Amino acid sequence: MKKKFLTFLLALCLVMALVPMTAFAEENEQSSKTSITTVDELLQFAKAVDNGEYDDKTDAVVSLDADLDLTGVAWTPIGSVFAADGTLLHYFSGKFYGNGHTISNLDFSENYGKTEYPSFGFFSEVYGAEISGLTIQGKLDVSNSEYVYFGTVAGAAANSKISDCVSDVSFTDTDKYINGTVALCGYAINSTIEYCQNKGNFSITKDVSSFQMGGIVGLAENSIIQYCANTGDMTSWAPYTGGIVGQLYQASKIINCYSTGEMVPLGNGTTDLGGIAGVVGAGTEIRHCYFAGEMDLSQYTATTPYKRLGGIAGGVSSDTPAFENNYFIETENVPACFKYQNAGTAKSFEYMKTEEFFNEITAAGGNYRFNSNGTPLLPAPKYTVSFVVTPAELANVVIKVNGQEVATPVDLEAGTYTVEVNADNCEVFESNIAITADTATHTQNIAMTYLPADYTKVDEAIAKVNALNKGNYKDFTAVEAAVNSVVRDKNITEQSEVDAMAKAIEDAIAALQYKDADYTKVDEAIAKANALKKDDYKDFSGVEAAVKAVVRGKNITEQSEVDKMAKDIEDAIAALEKKPASTKAGASNKGPRTGDTSNLALWFALLFVSGGAVIGTTAVSRKKKHNR
Repeated sequence: MKKKFLTFLLALCLVMALVPMTAFAEENEQSSKTSITTVDELLQFAKAVDNGEYDDKTDAVVSLDADLDLTGVAWTPIGSVFAADGTLLHYFSGKFYGNGHTISNLDFSENYGKTEYPSFGFFSEVYGAEISGLTIQGKLDVSNSEYVYFGTVAGAAANSKISDCVSDVSFTDTDKYINGTVALCGYAINSTIEYCQNKGNFSITKDVSSFQMGGIVGLAENSIIQYCANTGDMTSWAPYTGGIVGQLYQASKIINCYSTGEMVPLGNGTTDLGGIAGVVGAGTEIRHCYFAGEMDLSQYTATTPYKRLGGIAGGVSSDTPAFENNYFIETENVPACFKYQNAGTAKSFEYMKTEEFFNEITAAGGNYRFNSNGTPLLPAPKYTVSFVVTPAELANVVIKVNGQEVATPVDLEAGTYTVEVNADNCEVFESNIAITADTATHTQNIAMTYLPADYTKVDEAIAKVNALNKGNYKDFTAVEAAVNSVVRDKNITEQSEVDAMAKAIEDAIAALQYKDADYTKVDEAIAKANALKKDDYKDFSGVEAAVKAVVRGKNITEQSEVDKMAKDIEDAIAALEKKPASTKAGASNKGPRTGDTSNLALWFALLFVSGGAVIGTTAVSRKKKHNR
């Protein structure tokens, strides 16, 4: 059994080794993404958060892809779960994109008093999270509760970002005791809240002892609230009430925000109520903000020094806040801030509708758009858009959006943009892109195309090959192979390979060997010359010189020279002259050669002389015999 078990383990290891690791990576990546299109999927997501599936999962992406009506649905806020001893057990960490969709008829009244939700809202608490594009509509009843951080979007946000969210949630009753914070985000610590709007009416007529109420944030600590607006009304007995933030402290900032809702302070206590912030602390800032709502003091009876109201800020708990370029509607007995008159400048509501006011607030650094029908408007929400340019190894990448060079990522409003990308060795990329609230448009993948490689040297080398007569060479196959090995469509990063192709052709050409020239006619002419007897001719030197002038080792391109050598020998043979017949003694017995009649008369004379001598000799001999 042990052997079988070990065999199984080895086989399992082998199988696991063969499985591509990308498969596991894809599975993990897919498991971190959630798409919500139905109420059931939303409830499953809330359950998953409570089970701890999103704890510390900053790469989690959740997308609300449809408007959802939660009428009659028992809602349990998404987010933190605490143990009996107060230890935080579970929370949401990741990215939640509402993409402009709405959660409507959300009833918060079911869970308002439960101590297990010290932070309460659509999200109870978020840590290291990003929430964007979510609209919440519903009714609010957190009366008679223990101290609760309540936020319609998030009860509390730590090290998080909430952007482009809208709250349209109002109290169902105004005369019940509330203890805690109320806002779009109840408590923000080390977080950024931007491009958000509160439309709901937060109005409490019950006297409370500890309460921070704001349209956007109840209590802000080391946080930035920017490009936010409140249009809801606030009637409050609360100690700290602000159109944007209830209590602003520990280096928090409110920048480029406005409130147009009515502010109604109640009672005769020490309420700190401001058009922008209720109370501000050390190191805090309020810049480029304006309050254009009505400040109704008809129900407020406190007298100095307890009357801490302000068109911009109510109370000041420190001597070191920073105020700049802020404006508020002038109301009798309401300064910019109860302690710092330079916290803002009083303006009439009608003046705030003019272009002069728009120019005044933007000239000092504010970021607003002119609205001909009312007060200046905040700029449209901006989305962080990343341009992923590939291949990754590109050098000197320059990205231009509508002609302006930008770094990536860049914040862009929704709209259509012309994007141009330049990079070394690449063709220029140019295209129109559309940016919307949909997160799918927030990552723009741009694949650059390399410039083509330069094939000039290759083409020149091939032209040389085409100009050659392959029949002149002993072996032309290497040249043909080099040409056939040329691969087209290489890009500029592969230029060295293209240059190597050209060199291979050139080297093959240089290595070619011509065929030998044909010496057949030369050899035939030399054979004729060798068959002659040089002594028979007056001058044989011309033939000898022509034969001696023959140069061996010529190639086929020099064939004309080799034919000329043969002709020179033939011409020299044709020009030979034979020597004349010899006249020396002893030459007569040789007799004339057949056909030679050049000295015929001489031969006849000699014949007669010889005959006479023979006859004479014979006659003398006969005479002597006779005398005897």
